[in-house]
Amino acid sequence: MVSKTFYPLRKNAFTLVELLVVIAIIGILVALLLPAVQAAREASRAAKCKNNIHQLVLTMHMYHDANKHLPTGGDKKGGVKYLMGWVPRVMPYLEEGNRRSAIDAMTADALNVCQPRRLLNSPHFGDSPLYLDPIPTLVCPSSELGTQSPDATISTLPEIRANEQGALHYRAVGGRNERPEDASIPVEKRAFKKGAFSRQAWYTTDGVIYPNSQTKFGEIADGTSKTLLFGETSTAEGRPSPDPGWGGIQPWTWGYYFYGTDANGWLMIDHKLIAYPIGYTGTFFANETPFTSKHGGGGAHVAYCDGSVQYFSPDTSLDVLQFLATRKDAEATATP
Repeated sequence: MVSKTFYPLRKNAFTLVELLVVIAIIGILVALLLPAVQAAREASRAAKCKNNIHQLVLTMHMYHDANKHLPTGGDKKGGVKYLMGWVPRVMPYLEEGNRRSAIDAMTADALNVCQPRRLLNSPHFGDSPLYLDPIPTLVCPSSELGTQSPDATISTLPEIRANEQGALHYRAVGGRNERPEDASIPVEKRAFKKGAFSRQAWYTTDGVIYPNSQTKFGEIADGTSKTLLFGETSTAEGRPSPDPGWGGIQPWTWGYYFYGTDANGWLMIDHKLIAYPIGYTGTFFANETPFTSKHGGGGAHVAYCDGSVQYFSPDTSLDVLQFLATRKDAEATATP
């Protein structure tokens, strides 16, 4: 009988060197793919932001169709208060009609009475989910600030919950700041008004949404395709933190503040005048909060009154921005 010798089968396996090589290759592939993945994600976020600001313009058009004018940037009827502005006025056209109905049910004449940014007690209820829960269309998904606001200085008093209230990353355009050529215009006829209460109370009336405004599209003599309605303000990176005063990114729950008379002035909060270039990170007053974003290139989205949306880079001419911010100065301005 022939005896057979059996040898153990050799198992196929990676050696340590081979394993390290495979890990190194995988690491290189991940390093190569990660920027592309991040870029794709940011492109998606930027597209969502662009759609948000476009939706806001469509919402304004629906409001205009129903009311025959655009919402105001400030109403005297409420008196001297930290009142809500254009956002709750357009809620029924922004798929937030239930929220608006609940606000009205909770506080009678809410738009002229309620100060949720400032107070928690009745009739203001600043800690209500109606004000704390964000409104998706008002939030840029690229913002480092998230869905709550703001980046600006907020008192530590317990009756103020503004830091936890819903963000507003898109400001209506109220017009432009004072320019040298204004010196030739009599003071009483100038669109730029120097409110006497303080430098923060200076405001303008040459844009589309501003204190006391009831602008009709037919009154936009420069053309709806040449006049800005919204600009993006969704990042505070590079600016002093937190921003001093009333400037910066406030929640949608505060639209404006009236100092009692037009001569005393107004705070322009959910609407702004254009005084600085896109992406400006220096100091500014409350009415001048610049347009900013975290989108690639450091620019920001703007929207025209006709609904078109454009991305403006930081090197966009300030002169062009200011011309586009006014509704009837008859400037012959090409868009960037």
